[in-house]
Amino acid sequence: MKLAEYAAYDALGLAQLVKRKEVTPRELAETAALAIEAVNPELQAVVEVYDDRVAALDAKTLGRGPFRGVPFLIKDVGPHLAGRKTEFCSRLCQGMVGEADSNFARLLKASGVNILGRTNTPEFSMASSAENLLYGSTSTPWKKGYSASGSTGGGAAAVAAGAVPMAHGSDIGGSIRGPAAWCGGIGLKPSRGRISSGPLLDEWGYGMAMNFVQTKTMRDTAAMLDCLATPQPGDPFVIKAPPKPYAKYLKPSPKPRRIAWSAAPLMAAPVDPEIAAVVRTAAEALASLGH
Repeated sequence: MKLAEYAAYDALGLAQLVKRKEVTPRELAETAALAIEAVNPELQAVVEVYDDRVAALDAKTLGRGPFRGVPFLIKDVGPHLAGRKTEFCSRLCQGMVGEADSNFARLLKASGVNILGRTNTPEFSMASSAENLLYGSTSTPWKKGYSASGSTGGGAAAVAAGAVPMAHGSDIGGSIRGPAAWCGGIGLKPSRGRISSGPLLDEWGYGMAMNFVQTKTMRDTAAMLDCLATPQPGDPFVIKAPPKPYAKYLKPSPKPRRIAWSAAPLMAAPVDPEIAAVVRTAAEALASLGH
């Protein structure tokens, strides 16, 4: 598979190729490694590639979920993977290895993704730009030297650049959403408790932090939420699931929606004219669709 062809697919698209036996999980992993090698010198988005999940990949180790064989990158801040480094991109934690898979990691594996490396983040994810003294600064793919935002800057940049179609993200105050905006991807922060933080934690970040993914299509976002929003033993509470899978809600509603919007300042500071214009354009596009 050529890099341009690989980068054109979303995660479900690649999974369908695997299902139809048009490509093998190992071939996808090798292509992902080549893509990372091509873009990472400028982006500095990926801090480690797991060699045993590329050329030596055993497809029997992959889960049977809807994303089977899809290359995936995990943020270097936890959830921990047993036997893999989790350094929080900090020299204080350099060389630290996880002792057990977190619930999130187990659910990820069950979805079928092939976790083949780690992405860059600010030290302990405590900043809105993915830069640190251990692995350097991550650039947005759109302009070298400009921040990919944070704290999931490495994951969002890798997805936007076509290195992988989906990557792990975590968010307490915008750490999934900011990088998605700055890199041109999709970043959803799930509701509190929707995705398990166990087994070592009941809640993370005083209940405000959530793990999820960076994607480039809404269908990937919805399908992965269906995979990960599974209550686990020990969770402090469970949020009621919707009446049908999230992926089912992607079909257009036959009824027009009433949508509120504003480009007015929230506080005593002006809204950038370019941002206001984009918001207005989005509202006009929705109106043209009948909303």
